[in-house]
Amino acid sequence: MNKLVVVVPLVLLASAYEKALDLFSPPASAPYAVARSVAFTGRPQAASQTVAAGVRGTTSTATVADVVTAANAFLATLTTAQQTSVVLTRSQTTAIRWSNLPCGANCRNGIQLSTLNATQLAAALAVVQAATGSTTNEGYSEALQIREAENALGGMYSPGLYFLAFLGTPSTTGTWQLQFGGHHLALNTTYKNGAVAGATPLFEGVEPLSFTVGSTGTIPAGTYAPLSSEKNAMAALLESLTTAQLAQARLTQTFSDVLLGPNGNGNFPATKVGLPVSSLTTAQQDLVVAAMAPWVQDADDVTAAALLATYRSQLATTYIAYSGNATLTNNADYVRLDGRDVWIEFVCQTGVVFPSQIHYHSIWRDHARDYGSDYYTTVASTKAAATAIFSVYPNPILDGNALHVKLTKAATNATYTLRNAMGQALTTNSFTGSVVDVPTTGLAAGTYVLSLEVEGMAPVTHRFLVK
Repeated sequence: MNKLVVVVPLVLLASAYEKALDLFSPPASAPYAVARSVAFTGRPQAASQTVAAGVRGTTSTATVADVVTAANAFLATLTTAQQTSVVLTRSQTTAIRWSNLPCGANCRNGIQLSTLNATQLAAALAVVQAATGSTTNEGYSEALQIREAENALGGMYSPGLYFLAFLGTPSTTGTWQLQFGGHHLALNTTYKNGAVAGATPLFEGVEPLSFTVGSTGTIPAGTYAPLSSEKNAMAALLESLTTAQLAQARLTQTFSDVLLGPNGNGNFPATKVGLPVSSLTTAQQDLVVAAMAPWVQDADDVTAAALLATYRSQLATTYIAYSGNATLTNNADYVRLDGRDVWIEFVCQTGVVFPSQIHYHSIWRDHARDYGSDYYTTVASTKAAATAIFSVYPNPILDGNALHVKLTKAATNATYTLRNAMGQALTTNSFTGSVVDVPTTGLAAGTYVLSLEVEGMAPVTHRFLVK
């Protein structure tokens, strides 16, 4: 297997990493320090036909300082103009500028990989490798597999249409965000003072579900099935449920995509629904954590271990919900894990290029840590901010009456989105001024969430009750 040579010294910290796995148990809201050693491999090994052997993207781990070093080594290979396209100002606008769609630079930040020469491309991928996990078929290796699937799609799709950006200057003392992605992949890792403050949002999808790579691919020849571990873990969890538990976990809604994709920032449902994990057996609860793992392990190894420990400690407030078939084999089959912090969705869709097949979309978010918790956290945490910006009345309200919304300051550009308790958008409308009426005709009795974005600021929300 070819080795990717990093032209900077990197310190081996294997023992520190092993100790971190055993001893590191940070509070839920703390950033996660990364103690990792480095043995970069430029390409993952090919999987077997069953993909059981998997792929390893990295053979060990790296510190945040090493991520910064790799980022600076990449920048050193670029021209001044190229550097300008990579290092951008970090703001809410740039932080949330990512997509799972094949929309190229129209919906993404950074430099396009197809514009890089071989040396630059190797350095770019070294940054991604340093920042992601080494678990078989997860982390860096899975990112490369998803990217390679673009070759299987052909036509307008290409692994060269992936982008890398640094929002803020890479450093171990400030705040900056690493973005890497393209069609079906969006990695967003936020660093603060030399620690990982957030490894989400992370979007992953794939079409076709499996594919064979020949001698001209971006990864070694073999057969690959990225996201198979994600699907299998979720299906195993649902299969473990009794008939009564499945009935409690079932949602009446039909889902054509994930709820909290690129435009879902901060819009977590107001109410957790489905089957409480607290009611499950110990073995079933272990399967819940196992279902989280394939997403969480895309983060660097120590961050992943710490987050999984945190998510396990919050199982008492975690819920399982699904729609469609529990086997996750048909269009619109959907499953969700929603905890105090964790949010993971997985959905099957009819294929776009291969319409006789299904393909997968998924999202991992964190109620408390998306974008390093700088822009969006839980709905509950925005209550004070919402009150400072707008009020709603009457609350409760009778179906058919208008919900009156009053801003504390007139806006020249405001948008409200009305969502049900499941987080599904029901109505979206833009307005100006300081007052607007939101119609409620036809709404069933229950809790709803009104999200308001004013002058490009982060959305704030109010809950209200329809009687």
